[in-house]
Amino acid sequence: MANKKNTELPVQTGVSQELDNFEAWVIENSKKILIGSGLIVVIVAIAASIWTWIDGAEDRSRKAFAGAVTQEQLETALTGYTSGPAAADARMRLARIYAKGKDYVKAAELLKKVSNDSAVSPFLKGRASADAAGYYELAGNIDEAIKAYAATADDVSFDEAVRVEAAYGQGRLLAEKNDLAGARLAFKRAAVKNPTSRSVAFWSGLASRALDRLPAGK
Repeated sequence: MANKKNTELPVQTGVSQELDNFEAWVIENSKKILIGSGLIVVIVAIAASIWTWIDGAEDRSRKAFAGAVTQEQLETALTGYTSGPAAADARMRLARIYAKGKDYVKAAELLKKVSNDSAVSPFLKGRASADAAGYYELAGNIDEAIKAYAATADDVSFDEAVRVEAAYGQGRLLAEKNDLAGARLAFKRAAVKNPTSRSVAFWSGLASRALDRLPAGK
C-alpha cells in the first residue's frame, strides 16, 4: 500500500508524500504490534488459568480441561463446558493453536466468545476483545477488524489500557484505508491527557505520534 514507486509518479505532491510516509510508519508499527499479539494471548491464558484455580465453582470444568492439550481435545472439552473462566482459558489456548496454523478467523471468533462471556472478568473480556480484532486484521478482514477495535474501545467496562489500545488500532487501520478524518478521531480518542498506567501511556503516546504524522486536511 505504501510502496508507491517513483517510476509511476515522477513528482509527488507534498500531501501525497506525507501520506506515503505516514502509511509506511503505520505499516511498520502494525507489524511490531501484531507480532506481539500472540504473546499477549499467552499471558492472558495464564491469567485465566489462575482464575480457574481460585474459583471453586469451576472445579468440574477445570478438571475437564486439565488434560486437554491438543486442538481436538480442547474442541471436545468445549462441547461440554461452554462458559466460565475455565472455558475461557481453553478457548484462549485453542485460539493460540488456530493462530499458529494461520486460521486467524477461527481464533478471532473464539476470543469474541470469551469477550461475551458474562462469567469472565472484565479485564480478560477486554483483552480477548482487543486480541480478536488483531486476529481479524491478521486474517486480512480489515473491515471486521475496525468494527472489533471500535467495539472494544466503546465498552466502558473494559480496562482503560485495552480501550486506548483498541482506539489506536482503529485509527491505524482507518489511516491505511485513507479515511483520515476517521483516523484522526480515533487517534484523538486514544491520546488521553492523563494516562493512568504505563500501558495507557504507551498506547496514548503512539496515538499522539500518529496524529502528528497525519497529513493535514480532510
